Amino acid sequence: MRQIPLSSSLLVFLDELEFTEAALTADPAAAELAGPFEEEIGAWAHLFQRQRAARRAVVRADAVVAVLDGTLDRVTVRFGGQALVEAGQDRKSAAFRKFFPTAPSEFIRGALRKQSERTRDVIVPEILKLPESSALRPFADPLSKGAKAAIAGLAARAKVQGEAATAGTDVTEWKEGVNRLRTTTRAELVKIAVAQGLGRAWPDLFFRSAETARAEGEADAPVEPVDPAPAPTG
Repeated sequence: MRQIPLSSSLLVFLDELEFTEAALTADPAAAELAGPFEEEIGAWAHLFQRQRAARRAVVRADAVVAVLDGTLDRVTVRFGGQALVEAGQDRKSAAFRKFFPTAPSEFIRGALRKQSERTRDVIVPEILKLPESSALRPFADPLSKGAKAAIAGLAARAKVQGEAATAGTDVTEWKEGVNRLRTTTRAELVKIAVAQGLGRAWPDLFFRSAETARAEGEADAPVEPVDPAPAPTG
């Protein structure tokens, strides 16, 4: 009997449980061993729903962060253009470099959190030091709101990524438990086979062969990624 790879999808594990439970139930000599498999089949639905909800939350959080990132970038680029005008097109002037030590186009390509925190903690306060009549003052509010929204979006995504990682760990532990159940069940089947003279091949009748699993698509079954997505650039 082969072990089910932990990289296999929950659907593959369900198929294996269903096969063994049905086979055990069908043979009076083995039927008493079917109960634990029925229990694992019952537990599967909750695990699958939890995993799906966690993955959905991460995907949606990624989408929100992408939009917030793009929104902040657009305001930053417009502000950078106006700041350059105010600095007399001199990128090396103190008036410009207090906002952007590097070019705005390079600044927004950095990590979103770093961009957002500098915008909130450095750029916006510098804008607010300018006279009310400055053409740069109207950028203070959208830059502040954009930076704070992006930071909040990153925090929300980190939260659901953590929840997804926990769900992934629980799924892995469940899969390990299923493999242990299969191993101990086969050991019990061997004992029954010896006691009743059922032959050496009998215990393996209750587990799908590798050839059957491959024929039904196990090799192409999806795996559940649990690693959090990399931090976006700005």
